[in-house]
Amino acid sequence: MIDKNTIRDLVKSVIAEEVAAIKTKPSAGQSAEERISIASDADLVAFARRVLSLAGDPAKAKEIAAGRYPFRLDRPASPTAAAPASRPTPAAPTGGAHRIDSGVVTESILNKLPRGLSRIVLAPGVTVTPLAKDRARSLGLTFERTKP
Repeated sequence: MIDKNTIRDLVKSVIAEEVAAIKTKPSAGQSAEERISIASDADLVAFARRVLSLAGDPAKAKEIAAGRYPFRLDRPASPTAAAPASRPTPAAPTGGAHRIDSGVVTESILNKLPRGLSRIVLAPGVTVTPLAKDRARSLGLTFERTKP
């Protein structure tokens, strides 16, 4: 037969371990804040995948849906830090056109543009690669340069 004091000591140690573990975990409604940075399409895709991964856990899915799993957006110090030079500047397509103000237009940039555009308006100094010219031709896009 096991001694009552031995059982009591074992129960006390297990309870102490569990209480310590509970204290280190954030309680419901106090999830750890997750900081995110979205400066490109790739960052957005990575964030979407992260949310899907978290939602695989039913408890976290409930926290996210209830707004108790906080995501905070890291904002860059300056607006130019968020946009690499080769990335098109965001602009709403007006009349089937898209404006690119700086950098280099590549084939992959053209592939990411919304369908239905007919022309790309380029600011002075924007370079277009030969593959981008070929891709534009196959997409039925024309390039138009603005004057300095």
